[in-house]
Amino acid sequence: MLAYERKQQIIELMRKNNRVVTVDYLCKTLFASGATIRRDLKDLEGSRLIHRTHGGAVLIEGGSTEDPLIFRENQNSIKKQVIADIALKYIQDGMIIFLDSSTTVFMLAKKLARFNNLKVITNGIKTAMLLSDYKNIQLMCTGGILSDNSKSLVGLSAKDFISHYNADIAFMSCRGFSVDNGASEASETEYYVKTQFIANSKKSILMCDTSKMGLDFLCRLAPLSAFNDVITEKKDVNDLCSQYTQQHKSRV
Repeated sequence: MLAYERKQQIIELMRKNNRVVTVDYLCKTLFASGATIRRDLKDLEGSRLIHRTHGGAVLIEGGSTEDPLIFRENQNSIKKQVIADIALKYIQDGMIIFLDSSTTVFMLAKKLARFNNLKVITNGIKTAMLLSDYKNIQLMCTGGILSDNSKSLVGLSAKDFISHYNADIAFMSCRGFSVDNGASEASETEYYVKTQFIANSKKSILMCDTSKMGLDFLCRLAPLSAFNDVITEKKDVNDLCSQYTQQHKSRV
């Protein structure tokens, strides 16, 4: 097991065990040495996700918050690459684009150097840092509250900033999605931003790998019918979701 996978497992075990675990329990459950577990706990404490105690640790993040960016960046990276490649078909020179702070959309942002005269508005700190070196892009960042886990600017002030602008297209991900319940978010502050992206763009594209399919979280972001397309790494899932999107409505 890779270090980031083990740390994510530790967080999940803490959530399942009322936020408290012992080093001994983690060693036995994850088949890791005490030295390895203590090193992982030290790193997690440095990221302000846990508080180490004598012989164990306590989770200090809220149960509905999203996983740290460092975990999400390494999850399903090949799938996210496929999704980003499919999403490129929607982009043309001269567009105004909303990009959220997700790692899937960040993968798309890496591919924008091939386009000319783009205007990008994002609430993602890492996305903004990447695009700041692209000479072909006029970049704008929302204001807002900084979320340590997602390295994004969120909340009502970010929503208000976005409300002053229109975009040709918005690209976003979410924590979970399903045909019946649409897209959902774990964080209310992220929900505010993404609903405004949808409201102020001519087209909205949802980009999610299939590990998120069938999962529902606290905040109902939007039904699939609010999106022009839902892109996953699997064609059969894309075809299924397309029966409920605006893209389908435009064809019938």
